[in-house]
Parts: sequence; structure tokens; C-alpha cells
Amino acid sequence: MLSPRLCLAFAFAFAPASVAQPVTRFQGLDRLYFEHVGGKEDHSAVPAFLAEFLPAEIQTANLSLQRADHEVMDGELEYDVEVRDFHLPLQQAASDLWLRQIVAGVGAARITQLWWALYDHGRRSDVWYFSAAPERTDPKMLSNYEIEAALADNDGLKLRIYGSMFRPQGAWWVTGKTFRFSVQGEALVLSRVLNDFGFFHGYDTGDTSPLSDLTTEHEVGGRFEILNYDKIRKPVLRACRFLDPLGDDDWEFNWARFETAAECIAMKMKARVSSRALDQPSFIERGGKVN
Repeated sequence: MLSPRLCLAFAFAFAPASVAQPVTRFQGLDRLYFEHVGGKEDHSAVPAFLAEFLPAEIQTANLSLQRADHEVMDGELEYDVEVRDFHLPLQQAASDLWLRQIVAGVGAARITQLWWALYDHGRRSDVWYFSAAPERTDPKMLSNYEIEAALADNDGLKLRIYGSMFRPQGAWWVTGKTFRFSVQGEALVLSRVLNDFGFFHGYDTGDTSPLSDLTTEHEVGGRFEILNYDKIRKPVLRACRFLDPLGDDDWEFNWARFETAAECIAMKMKARVSSRALDQPSFIERGGKVN
């Protein structure tokens, strides 16, 4: 019969070792001009005034699908900060992955700052930053981004992205994009970018009233087919129940409404058609050009 001390020694010797669980990270967001600014242990590149919203660990009960608005001071600047959490519906049985989105802006500044932080089983695993400031985008004029929805995909995840920009003299654009990610090991790897729809309104120069354009993109026959509808007249927009972001008081972004308006316009107008290969960068990616 073994002594109690020897039994204890055997128990320690054969006890299962504590193994740190791998954590999920994004890969490929740098293609979209995002900057990797932190991981599980470090997020020193994140401004101090946002640190309270990016704890190293967070209880699932403290994550919320509802947007929370805050006013936060950074020195003499007051930021309007929006925090919203998205559960990422991966098909892996052990998945418990959340994405915390933080959008920060100052007053009437047209360009916002965006942070995405992944939380894997409550532990922060990744932090990325995006700004549409031209000096960060080669210098393309891109959109402010916000997640509209996180949806399951066959081999991973797709994020529906609301993009917008409002410029001087009445110019604006509103877009809907899909960022698709495949699961590869412990990484969510950006695989494709689809520009579902984009409405673009030109500058008001005072000579003639500017008209709006529409661009849509669909995967057809192993390529992305791009349809451009130029100079859409106001009667067509009204018939398709399109709401002007600057002219309609009750305007708010609604993916389904914009998608329906785009489909309606496509039935009433002839498009200019072009295409790009599935592996050809979209305009919003590094190396992408206007078709």
C-alpha cells in the first residue's frame, strides 16, 4: 500500500498540464489600410482615453449588442465615442468570439477613427485601427466604416460594412460592402471584398444641380461583375424610394432599403459593365484601382 505522501507525488506527476488555449486573430486587414495596434498582452498604440473600453479580459455578460454612447476627454479634445459589440457566429463548436467596435469622432470632423478588438472567450486577442485620412490610404478617398452586421458564412464569417463620407459643397457617398473571412487555424483571414452597392453624389458647384451615381458588384461566372449607373435623375430616385442623406430628415442607413433601391434603379436604367478577377484587389484594397 502506497503512503499518502507517495500518492500525492503520483497525483502531481500525472495531473494534466495547464495548456494555454490558442486565441483567434485577424489576418489580412492591413490590405484594407487597417493597422495592427495590439494583441493579447499589449495595446500600447491605443490612445489612453480609450483604454477603459479595451480591457485585457471582459465578462461575456458585459458585452452588449446595443450601441453605447460616451463623451470622453483627451486633453482639451472631447470625443464622441460609440461602443458596440458583435458576436461572431462561427460554426466551430468551441467558438465564443466577440468583436468590439469603437468609433470615435470630434465634433463635426468628417473623418472618424475606428478600432476593432477581438475577444476570444473573454480575452482580448487582437486590436486593429482604421482611419480614412488620405495620408493613410495611398491617398485614396475612402469611407468611414462601421459594422452593420456579422453573419455566418460557409467557411467562416462575413461582415457587412456601412461606409459613408460627407464632404464640403454637398458631396457625399454611402456604400455597403462585405468583408469575407475564412477560418484558417486560429486566424480569421480576409479572403474577399465585395462592393455590394455604392451611391455617390457630386459637388454642388452652383452651375447645375449634381446628380447621383450608383455602382453595384456581384460575383458572376468566377469574376466580380461591376455595374455602373450614371447620372440618375431625381424622378428615378423617387420612384425607387431612395432617401437623400442630406435632404431627408428621417434618413438613416438601412442595408435592406439601400439594396432594394439599387435593385429598382437597375431595372430602370442601363449600366456600364466591367469586371475584375476574384483575386484582383478592389479599389478599397492596397493596390486596387478604379475600374
